[in-house]
Amino acid sequence: MIKKILFIFILFIFSNSAKAVVEVDITRGNLDPLPIAVSPLHVESGSTDVKQGDKIIKNVGEKISEVIEVNFKRSGLFNPLKKNSFVQDPDIAHIKPRFEDWRLIKAQALITGKVNVTENKIRVEFRLWDVVASKEMIALAFSTTPNNWRRIAHIISDKVYQRLTGEKGYFDTRIIYVSETGPKTQRFKKLAIMDQDGANVKYLTLGNELVLTPRFNPQNQLVTYLSYFKNLPRVYLLDIETGVQEVVGDFPGMTFAPRFSPDGKKIIMSFAKDGNSDIYTMDIKTRVVEKIKK
Repeated sequence: MIKKILFIFILFIFSNSAKAVVEVDITRGNLDPLPIAVSPLHVESGSTDVKQGDKIIKNVGEKISEVIEVNFKRSGLFNPLKKNSFVQDPDIAHIKPRFEDWRLIKAQALITGKVNVTENKIRVEFRLWDVVASKEMIALAFSTTPNNWRRIAHIISDKVYQRLTGEKGYFDTRIIYVSETGPKTQRFKKLAIMDQDGANVKYLTLGNELVLTPRFNPQNQLVTYLSYFKNLPRVYLLDIETGVQEVVGDFPGMTFAPRFSPDGKKIIMSFAKDGNSDIYTMDIKTRVVEKIKK
């Protein structure tokens, strides 16, 4: 998995110097997940719906809060409280929560927010509140294209997770994998990518060639993978944001699938040459291939 790189703009940041009481200890077994209330994000102005591809997503504010709830539930560290127990309206809670109402339902942390949707942009503002100490912990706003509403939900989840646990979140990540379809005698393998929760599945190749061992570049959105063209191993580079794909080269006798160096500037692979199997590197910019000396 790797963090996605996308142009989502942080519009403002509020800081609170008061020390919060609420925190989650992840250095030991957590028998009691933290009770957290995720108030539905109310739509301040504009439409309540967004277009995602050919689909219309209804009540996007509620959908964003639902994604956040599912993220927290799956982490095992949080216990999202049921919305039918909430007393305060979302629009009022976002401005100033009545902390006694939230303490009444045993909430220790509270997330509120509002959404502004236009044809070309969605702006989401959220706040994290420490219900125990009656203090604001985080307040951020994000702006992006409407079809990235799920991305915003994952980023909010990461921000809250990091604030409460002290560790970076993992919700805003994607998984790249090889999808297999078709009968047993004629399997088709496509390169595919999806969000960490299984949503937004996209196929990156057509399935007319065998694809194996996709690897993310640790520094950007490039992917390298191995494909067999006329039974010969061929290494590809694919930019998953632009969709641009290019052939790095044909490498007969390859014995180790390609992957990126830690700095993301080279591809490392192994193939047999002159009766020996050695490790080689190829500079992505210059395409110079060099053998690693022992």
